[in-house]
Amino acid sequence: MIITVAVPTPLFRCFDYLPPDKINPEYLVEGSRVLVPFGPRKLVGIITKIQNTPSAHEGKIKNALALLDPSPTFPSVLMQLLNWASSYYCHPIGDCFATALPGALRTTSAKQGALVKSIELSKWYRSPKQFEGRANATKQIEILDYLESNPEGVWLDTLKAMRYSNSQLKNLEGAGYIYKEVYDPLSAEKEQQSKAPIQSKTLNTEQKLAVETILNADATINATLLQGVTGSGKTEVYIECVKKQLEQGKQALILIPEINLSPQTLLRFQSQLSTPIGVIHSGMSHKEKYTSWFLAKEGIARVIIGTRSAIFTPFKELGIIIVDEEHDPSYKQIDNFKYSARDLSVKRGQIEQCKVVLGSATPSLESLYNVKLGRYQLALMQERAGAGQTPEMFLIDIRSRPLENGCSRPLKQRIGEELAQGNQVIIFQNRRGFSPTLMCNSCGWLAQCPHCDARLTVHSRPPQLHCHHCNHKEIIPRACHECNHTSLTPLGAGTERLEFGLQAQFPSASVVRVDRDSIKNQKQMTELVEQINKGEPCLLIGTQMLAKGHDFHNVTLVAIIDADASFFSADYRAIERSAQQLLQVSGRTGRGNKHGTVLIQTRQPEHPIFEPILRSDYTSIAQQELEERQYCELPPFSKMLTIRAESAKAEANLEELSSIKNLVLASYSNEAAIQISGPIEANIARKSGIYRSYLHLFISDMKARSQLVHSLRCYLDSRKSHKTKLYIDADPLDYV
Repeated sequence: MIITVAVPTPLFRCFDYLPPDKINPEYLVEGSRVLVPFGPRKLVGIITKIQNTPSAHEGKIKNALALLDPSPTFPSVLMQLLNWASSYYCHPIGDCFATALPGALRTTSAKQGALVKSIELSKWYRSPKQFEGRANATKQIEILDYLESNPEGVWLDTLKAMRYSNSQLKNLEGAGYIYKEVYDPLSAEKEQQSKAPIQSKTLNTEQKLAVETILNADATINATLLQGVTGSGKTEVYIECVKKQLEQGKQALILIPEINLSPQTLLRFQSQLSTPIGVIHSGMSHKEKYTSWFLAKEGIARVIIGTRSAIFTPFKELGIIIVDEEHDPSYKQIDNFKYSARDLSVKRGQIEQCKVVLGSATPSLESLYNVKLGRYQLALMQERAGAGQTPEMFLIDIRSRPLENGCSRPLKQRIGEELAQGNQVIIFQNRRGFSPTLMCNSCGWLAQCPHCDARLTVHSRPPQLHCHHCNHKEIIPRACHECNHTSLTPLGAGTERLEFGLQAQFPSASVVRVDRDSIKNQKQMTELVEQINKGEPCLLIGTQMLAKGHDFHNVTLVAIIDADASFFSADYRAIERSAQQLLQVSGRTGRGNKHGTVLIQTRQPEHPIFEPILRSDYTSIAQQELEERQYCELPPFSKMLTIRAESAKAEANLEELSSIKNLVLASYSNEAAIQISGPIEANIARKSGIYRSYLHLFISDMKARSQLVHSLRCYLDSRKSHKTKLYIDADPLDYV
């Protein structure tokens, strides 16, 4: 017997081994983990094929060292998905499997049996005993109040998502205020049965129609695009669809774009579903992620909520995959295995024959094009749910207005009015730091990073110059590096500068900055969202992490500081992304009973994007962009492959990419099938001392694409020198 194993190496092939000694061959099945020798190393690999016929080279083949699991780690549907992904994304198969494995299973010593014994599936309840602790023990009181309001019990995952610790629960349990029921993960049958939902919300007409459209989708439809304006109640549609799948004994996978959205998403699902719900994202420990992974694989966790890597979670009977905010670029992995979790969701739905829902107020042009082709069906929700109202939107022309720390006078006046009425205000500036760069007023010198072709960002807390590309930091100079003049000025406004200026303008207001410098982890973000949801007046200044998916009911004003930032980018997706960002940020207001207003500062008020934006008409923008893409034969009317070269010398990159370009030109007689752009240097050619260049390939038909991918794999495997590193990105997010 010969077993073929995918090992985590940069090679595009698998390797043959003999079975481990003293292992019954019947236990060896495709999808199982094995420990194998690979040169001087021992690696964890996945069995991809078993041959019972003898090999002519059998005497030269090494034995695998051990079978690590008694049952397959990957079911056949995930094996199909990962094999397809390896081919489509032109990435080594062994590394694809390694990426899909939970971190706890990637080590040579990890065995599922030992890990299973450490899993606890528990539900917590409030006991009748009256609380006799300290009045200022706020966290303990919060836990008790929450459990009292949920007499049916609360799963441990939910309490952890609310940032309550094991020690807090154990202290309350020891005092007799709460108790738990522990279920054996391997025999939790009673918790797998469908139950009546804890809460039930009445859907409006649009929501009911969307649910019917999704559940009654024809088998030939790959996915349903749920296009609903911000605040239309897409989450309620998701929950209703999941309920229907649970009633049929099936499971559900919910993908979200950001870790910070996991607590609120979990709570909303948990409030209406009495079933074990698992969470998977990179902010969790290896053990925590493995627990959810294992419970889903065994069919115990009926719902999994996670970020992009959760697409590789095995399920016993998957019924539906939901991708929330499907347009969000976070679903695309940008390093190593560069997969799109959104696109893999659609492919997995085809393989497992389950329903797939892609939800967004501002869908990607790729999804809209698939609707046009009949591959997806469309479910529309054009009205806000409940008391929510579409906000009014206005432009502030700042061409002739002086700005003080990034804000115009009309904007500051309106902020003051909203705060005086006890409302909340969001100031959106997708640029952290104090200002984008430091300039000498005498000679025009700009502070540059010594390791990158990029300017240093001025930060005030702590005071320093900081490169956001390589993390280089240095003190702010007192004099110009070129002319030694001391007149240095920070140019432009980032979130720190806005915070500084608005705190000075409104000293009695609560001013909160929300960016990666001020919010370091999920716990801080969760606590901040809880504070905002109390409804007290505050002024929130933040980047896109504040704008994504949060539901703030007391926000009555959203101000967008620099709406023009990406209008003139060389990237062909610039207008699409600008429209998505403007409308997504605008959607944070007017979600409760109060009317919302959006003020947009711009130096280009006549730009054609603004007319439909002010009407909240994303469809018109998308249609115009699709027409222009079709004329230029850009995605989604073609498939794009980008090859990135990196080395210590820019010339070496261009030489390597030119060789690939010549290979492509020599391989295809039909020049119309493939268009080539480059090789060209990246906009920021040097990062961390390494030079980067690109070759962009646009392919008009899938047959030519398959041939091209095969040629590239052969080229990469045959390279003798690796001084220049090559990376292939299928369907890249960026063009520059």
